[in-house]
Amino acid sequence: MKRRSFIKSAASATAVAGAGVFSILKYPRGASAAGWGAWPMDDKAKAAAFLPTELQPEGVLELHVNGGMSCFDTFYTIPEFGQDDFRFMHIFDEASPASEGRQAIDTLQGRWDSCQTGYAEMTQQFGATDADGNEIHLGPWTWPFWSRPDVISRMRTVVTAHNQVAHEGANPTSFTGLGLGNPRMAGLGTAIQRYFTENEEAGGGIRPAPYSYVLSPAGYAPFNAVAASSVGAHPGSARPLVVSVEPDSELTNLLARTAVDNPDAFDDAVAYYRAEYTGRLKSFGHSTAARSAERANYDFSAYARENAPVLTDILSSELFNSIAAPAQLCQSNMGVPDNMPAMQARLASSLLTRGQNSARYVLWIDAGLQPRPTGGHDVHAASVRYNATNYSNTFSALLDQIVDPMNPRDGDESRIDLDRQMVVINTEFGRQPVQQGNGTGTNHHPGGYVQMFIGGPMSHPSLPNNLKGPSVYGAISETDGFATTSVSPAQSRMMVLQSLGIYPFSTQSYNVSDGGYTDEVEAATAIRDEFLGLEGVEA
Repeated sequence: MKRRSFIKSAASATAVAGAGVFSILKYPRGASAAGWGAWPMDDKAKAAAFLPTELQPEGVLELHVNGGMSCFDTFYTIPEFGQDDFRFMHIFDEASPASEGRQAIDTLQGRWDSCQTGYAEMTQQFGATDADGNEIHLGPWTWPFWSRPDVISRMRTVVTAHNQVAHEGANPTSFTGLGLGNPRMAGLGTAIQRYFTENEEAGGGIRPAPYSYVLSPAGYAPFNAVAASSVGAHPGSARPLVVSVEPDSELTNLLARTAVDNPDAFDDAVAYYRAEYTGRLKSFGHSTAARSAERANYDFSAYARENAPVLTDILSSELFNSIAAPAQLCQSNMGVPDNMPAMQARLASSLLTRGQNSARYVLWIDAGLQPRPTGGHDVHAASVRYNATNYSNTFSALLDQIVDPMNPRDGDESRIDLDRQMVVINTEFGRQPVQQGNGTGTNHHPGGYVQMFIGGPMSHPSLPNNLKGPSVYGAISETDGFATTSVSPAQSRMMVLQSLGIYPFSTQSYNVSDGGYTDEVEAATAIRDEFLGLEGVEA
């Protein structure tokens, strides 16, 4: 073929392929014209469970404390629990048998003193009780929150439980709500990406810039990002963009496609061969090619590749500049050059608050300032030391990216506004309320832990006073540390979708049985009224 004819054919093929991408995404098989995930407002009973638009956040930041966050010294502290037999927060009290023969700094009190927080007491009242009537406190390693009453007042503690003991099963469950082997297992960002791509009425529409991102420290446990970006039964176009965060990343240069001498000619060539292949899927003179999910996925990936330079501004090089780690925290040498949690928090906040092409969901997979050798926050040993430094540093990094109405700062336009965005603090499981063996750590505990929902509809300014202030859903027993009332990971994923106005029970997403229900209206009502604590709010 002559070059002129080739270019002409390729240009035509690009237009045809582009139209195919748009039509495939806008009206997938079985979808209504309103787009996938749209709330069924034509059903009066279901419409009644819809969250009012003014309560819906524009975007969600999910901080995943990877490795297993202890709730008993963070967001679900009851000082009386285990005080007499050294369990829960008191495992490593200075008088505990677990602390015998250890340096004072490796006890709870010694480490607290070394952190020099400026607070005399190790806990602070949260201002809410759990389902069993216990008064909840914020534990010692949440101390960065204590000077932010604006944030505490927007918190809802949600007790969570499941039965996956190993990271390999618990992490996918916490990211997706569904276990390994389930063909519908998809990251939360996948449903959000798909919803906004297919719903212009919700402020979305097809665009090369993603609506969902997964941020992971470079080289850290890649199976986490794989699970968090899984698509399940959704189209490939719904996959979130995974960004490996590291100082001085080459990502911006790669997105600019500088390795290709002539990107236009390259795209024309690819488009020509795509059109040739598409022609093979047409038969007997039909103008429409046979449906193929993989071809549709490839068409969208080609569209995204051709428009990759759009992302060079969104993921600009300065967002990957190093933030230096503190040399010491709580009198422990950190020994790391970069404050990775602070870098991820900065990038996440930037993605969510952009004026154009802003994200609707960002997952920040946090491994801590000084990850444990077993992975992130997985404290099978030296739990007091690592919890004191890693939790407090990560929480400080998060709070630095949240607007403080009492302390305006330069750059607040690029920070999270809790009236506009919601923050979710998640983890794959908690830690047991007892010492692990005879060591200095604690083991995995999926039977009772917490997630935090902060901002968005939680204590929104437009709510009546009886729905404002910190709150708790669920409870954990002092007897064994297991939840007596809780949500499942699937139900917590439904909570986020419903907060955004996305119908959790759309095809290819969740079944009502995933949340333990048999009726969609019952499930959606429970999510709004009980789990989110918004009973009485009218759509």
